[in-house]
Amino acid sequence: VNGKAVKADIFQQPVAFNPNEITSADNAREALAASLNKYATVNLEYMAGLTGGTSDKILEELKGQVFFNPMIGVYEIKDKFISGNVISKAEHVERYIENHPDHEAATESLKALKEAIPSPIAFEDLDFNFGERWIPSGIYSKYASHLFDTNVSVHYAQSRDEYTLKADSKNVKIWDQYAVKATSRTFDGIALMKHALHNTSPDITKKVNKLIDGEMKEVKVRDSESIQLANSKIDEIRNGFTEWLNEQLQEFKDRLADIYNRTFNCFVRPEYDGSHQEFPGLDLKGLGIPDLYKSQKDAVWLDKLNGGGIIDHEVGGGKTLIMCVSAYEKKRLGLVNKPLIMALKANVHEIAQTFCTAYPNAKVLYPGKEDFTPAKRAKIFNEMKNNNWDAIILTHEQFGMIPQSPEIQQRILQAELDSVEENLEVLRAQGKEISRAMEKGLVKRQLNLEAKLENITYQIENRKDDTVDFRLMGIDHLYVDESHRFKNLTFTTRHDRVAGLGNAEGSQRALNMLFALRTIQDRTGKDLGATFLSGTTISNSLTELYLLFKYLRPNELERQGINTFDAWAAIFAKKSIDYEFSVTNEIVQKERFR
Repeated sequence: VNGKAVKADIFQQPVAFNPNEITSADNAREALAASLNKYATVNLEYMAGLTGGTSDKILEELKGQVFFNPMIGVYEIKDKFISGNVISKAEHVERYIENHPDHEAATESLKALKEAIPSPIAFEDLDFNFGERWIPSGIYSKYASHLFDTNVSVHYAQSRDEYTLKADSKNVKIWDQYAVKATSRTFDGIALMKHALHNTSPDITKKVNKLIDGEMKEVKVRDSESIQLANSKIDEIRNGFTEWLNEQLQEFKDRLADIYNRTFNCFVRPEYDGSHQEFPGLDLKGLGIPDLYKSQKDAVWLDKLNGGGIIDHEVGGGKTLIMCVSAYEKKRLGLVNKPLIMALKANVHEIAQTFCTAYPNAKVLYPGKEDFTPAKRAKIFNEMKNNNWDAIILTHEQFGMIPQSPEIQQRILQAELDSVEENLEVLRAQGKEISRAMEKGLVKRQLNLEAKLENITYQIENRKDDTVDFRLMGIDHLYVDESHRFKNLTFTTRHDRVAGLGNAEGSQRALNMLFALRTIQDRTGKDLGATFLSGTTISNSLTELYLLFKYLRPNELERQGINTFDAWAAIFAKKSIDYEFSVTNEIVQKERFR
């Protein structure tokens, strides 16, 4: 009615929710499939009722397929339990067994987790980047002291993503061997090692006389020769670190490799087999298909198990039906309360039509463009808030019109401002030899963020009681079709001369998405909260990969000690420096991440 599919009255009755509900099962595996379809969990009481046996008998038959999870006190299927950070899970189970040494199910779970832990990567197979944030600062201190032949302390401030170095005394190695003496100033070994840790280059300038408007004037230009010399010294420091590591005792190497494995090589990705799903209420006949593709079933199962993620199927892979079925299934199972699907204007009608065809009794809100006029927005926002929708379907543009929580905006914008101000402080600490273009860009972002924060503060102070924003609508999962349209999220970096990083200031569209995701993640206390769907998840820049983590896995990034793009790139990327001829036949430096 008027662009909305309204639930039939019978849909309000529990018995009609699944007219073909299973009442018996021949064995434990059939009962498990029924339990997963009805509850999305291992419900032993329900399964025992279907088979006419006992919970113990069910567990005996399903040995190796379900495992006891002491962290939540219930059984989980193998796909869910033996996945994710298995090292962390094993440690939790070990602590549980210390207090419950006779718990056989927990002991079996621990054994399965330990068997699933990825084979450790040996020290010799690791490629170390000087400046990786996970490496303890004490190791950098030992290397610096060895290199400069004097005691050097290195400290890392995670909040500022900055290394600081201090030498007890300065000698010929610091002042001469590892120094660059430019006409404007001297960069000693300590200064160049700081650049090496941050994987940046000093912006060295010199004064030259240049004919301008018929007059000789003294101007400041980049000192290419000194910059090249500084880069060669920085490369020598960075490469020397790997050589120094290789000379250490085996015990030291093993300890460093263990830190890496526990931090990064600890994840298990399960095989998502969704073949057991039955999808009650799905009208396959109406859709004109005999069944979902296996890839679609597996994607729906992935989404149900993980609570979101990335589905990067190619064009024609059936992403529309994946969104519709997954949203409805998660609502049916109580995994979400009010899912929202957003898509391009060109596709949104097809998605809404597919949803209503697939689930003709579903209660779907699909507003037209006339519903989002300034005069009608308040009404449609209250419709979203006050009704129990099976799905809300909007265009990207309509989603962008939803007011976001001022408190969430204030917190995120303040964090971005703090990051910009910290980068400015670090930049200006370099003295007169700083990148003026980078400083100008950071100052512009600082002013923009301060203006936005001032506006948000005003909104909070003058908010009306009847204002409806995203936080109050009860939306707790987003399905983002063509998610690459939100790739331009804000980030900060000191790599101002690296090509292809994109616009660090980002777009308002992407920032709105971040506000919405943080609202959902705050409510659930978990990562994800969204399912991104795109055939081109990453299209142009390396930063897009980092920004996917920033959107969807903020807690995991925090666990790994990564709070900036530079910290992420120090671990997962390598920077190369090349020299090329410009259009004016001058040699210019080009930096790229590989």
